[in-house]
Amino acid sequence: MSKRVLKKMGEVQHVLTERDILTRTNSEWLVKLFYAFQDMENVYLAMEYVPGGDVRTLFNNSGVLREEHARFYVAEMATAVSELHRLGFIHRDLKRELNCAENFLIDARGHIKLTDFGLSRGALSDDIVASLRAKLEKVKDMPCTYCSIADRRNMYRSVRRTDAMMRCFSQVGSPDYMAPEVLIKSGCGTGYDLAVDWWSLGCILFEALCGYPPFGAATTDDIWVNVYHWKKVLERPIYQGDDEEFNLSDNAWNLVTNLITDTKSRITSLTVLQSHSFFMNYPFTSLRSGAIAPPFVPTLSSPADTSYFDDFSNPNDMAMYKEVKERQARLDERVAAVACDNAGGIKKSAVTGIFQRLSLNGASASVFQHRTKDEDGLRQAFVGFTFKRKD
Repeated sequence: MSKRVLKKMGEVQHVLTERDILTRTNSEWLVKLFYAFQDMENVYLAMEYVPGGDVRTLFNNSGVLREEHARFYVAEMATAVSELHRLGFIHRDLKRELNCAENFLIDARGHIKLTDFGLSRGALSDDIVASLRAKLEKVKDMPCTYCSIADRRNMYRSVRRTDAMMRCFSQVGSPDYMAPEVLIKSGCGTGYDLAVDWWSLGCILFEALCGYPPFGAATTDDIWVNVYHWKKVLERPIYQGDDEEFNLSDNAWNLVTNLITDTKSRITSLTVLQSHSFFMNYPFTSLRSGAIAPPFVPTLSSPADTSYFDDFSNPNDMAMYKEVKERQARLDERVAAVACDNAGGIKKSAVTGIFQRLSLNGASASVFQHRTKDEDGLRQAFVGFTFKRKD
């Protein structure tokens, strides 16, 4: 990752947070970091490869999950999130949103691993909070639009195919899965805690069983409205006729409403979740030892098989990333412009000085010492970044 791009995007602290969390964990539920290192221009994270793809793709391919399969995945997701909480971090960005950075990956044996810790615990920038709070203030008084179950499901499938990228908020999570207190309390002095991650798990459970997120809508503004008025919008689907394939038992719905609820009554620990009737006698402590067979185990041709991920040489796969590529192109232009401005000021003295030092001091002279000061604070920002896992 380019240091200058990270600086330009305000992502330096996110990368440092990710690195710090990854160096502390040795849990089988969290993706491991093997090395962290840097050169003058970039920082690098060499991480464990998880070959089974992401849960987003699995859910999309499966449609609605059978309840026993949803139970397995939510149990493993909750265990992984609990491991992160045990380390003292809130994830804040749990989702299975299409085309956004996926948090839950599937390993070679079909089990869940949690990743993407860049937003964990770290504070959102004041500009981001102010921008999103302004958006919330703008739309919160808009009326909620009632849609039938069939309309919601069909609308979500349509949006998923045509406009999914518009619903991805990489820096603050996806509105479909974001707890309302993240924005309502950010910047107000009251803050929020790890309960926001359990709200997100409730949204994921709902979608796994129903085929659409609980607050899904055609536009991001409508999603914000639905989340803000969640007490009015959250509704148990009642299916009839050709929708009999959907399953949502009383126990499952009770768990959903104990996760998507006010913070005072929300389930906020793995122990309480395990005691819920939806998980009656479920073997949480032996999930990875074969007590429950994973519903899906990837078929891999080799340890480096990438067939469960998007193919970056396939135009159809890359079409989904159109807006990402456009944003990247705009960012590249800005970074290039800054680089040209900087280069114009140092070109003569720097190049001359480099060759003088090389000729006077031989190979020991560093060609990277042409900057006499750290204009962007990048050297200082990444001091101590290097890491090597001992085991």
